[in-house]
Amino acid sequence: MHMSSTASDVQSAGPGDSTANLVQAIGIIGDGQLGMMLCQAARRLPLKTVLLTTDPSSPAAQAADSAIVGEMGDTNSIEELVRCSDVITYEREDIPASAIAALRAAEQRGVVDCFPSLAVIELIQDKGRQKTWLAEKRIATLPFVLSDGDPNDAQRAAQQLGFPLVQKALRGGFDGRGVQVLRDEAALARAWPGETLYEQYAGDFREVAVLLVRDRQGDTCAYGPVDMTFEEDYSVLDTVLAPADLSGEATESARALARHAIEAMDGVGTFGVEMFLLASGELLINEISPRVHNAGHYTIEACDSSQFEQHLRAVSGMKLAASQQHTAAAMRNLLCTPVLTQESRMRNAHVSEEGLLSEHWYGKAPTRKMRKLGHITALGENPGEALQRADTRWERIQQTALEANR
Repeated sequence: MHMSSTASDVQSAGPGDSTANLVQAIGIIGDGQLGMMLCQAARRLPLKTVLLTTDPSSPAAQAADSAIVGEMGDTNSIEELVRCSDVITYEREDIPASAIAALRAAEQRGVVDCFPSLAVIELIQDKGRQKTWLAEKRIATLPFVLSDGDPNDAQRAAQQLGFPLVQKALRGGFDGRGVQVLRDEAALARAWPGETLYEQYAGDFREVAVLLVRDRQGDTCAYGPVDMTFEEDYSVLDTVLAPADLSGEATESARALARHAIEAMDGVGTFGVEMFLLASGELLINEISPRVHNAGHYTIEACDSSQFEQHLRAVSGMKLAASQQHTAAAMRNLLCTPVLTQESRMRNAHVSEEGLLSEHWYGKAPTRKMRKLGHITALGENPGEALQRADTRWERIQQTALEANR
């Protein structure tokens, strides 16, 4: 797992194909910052990237070797992406059913491979299916109740799970959207209609994550666990401390839980496995993302290889590289606020480095509050020192923006 990135490392062994074929082009569905960083990582490997995007001027499209302009749900665009790619992967899990059907037909024709598998995408993109699968596999997760839209289900869920009660949208929820906490009987009137998921509140807990990478041969490596804190009002990831402040035993337990889950689903690629660490010391899986993850951005500066490089290696058939963390780190998201709105408009996508600090701007338009406009990664002797360094830079960015807006 410590091989250099030579072209001879890259093999594609498709289903039923005993011949090792050179993987040259990776198709990427999704054109946000994760897609952009995948394209940037591919430049250091013998791989070309083809990005499906709705905006050919987006930073992600500019970072790719080539771009196909079209919607994810447009089968013609998907088929064009297939024609240009040896392997297809994704920076998001909310792939439309029409795209999945077109990709599955292409796989059946033997013209492309998709990783993670389409079955894994279908499983994970629906939180109800994901939770049911975790329960069926006896993988530790919080008790839950699925609702088919019966208006009495909220009351029944509260009786079974107690208060506070967490309600989650089955699809599309991320960055604080699609989740609400119903704290008492009166709050049940705010329960969303339709098919949904009710989950028991975790109580006194910490949120940690492990980035688990599994390649096509079944070899794995893990980043983390890391500590995560969230912006309170919007439940958007705010900071990451790496490594997490855990005992050696808890660290190994978190990695083992992540590995067990991804091996059980035969996952290939990088997976963000978010967990609750309860006051009792018990670890429970909150949810799994079948892609590179915001909690793993620190790996670019603090590890032997980044989550983005490892994902590309895993899905293309390369051997995984060394992944050890060599320096303590903290990552702070640059979330859109009124102060940063004008500042971000003046910043194209770029990375600036200054000593132990790296500032990443994604080139996004500040279209909504708490949108991720970029992130800061700071290194230090320990995560606390690194966080202090990141906080100081964050305060400087805000001050600069305030002065510019006067």
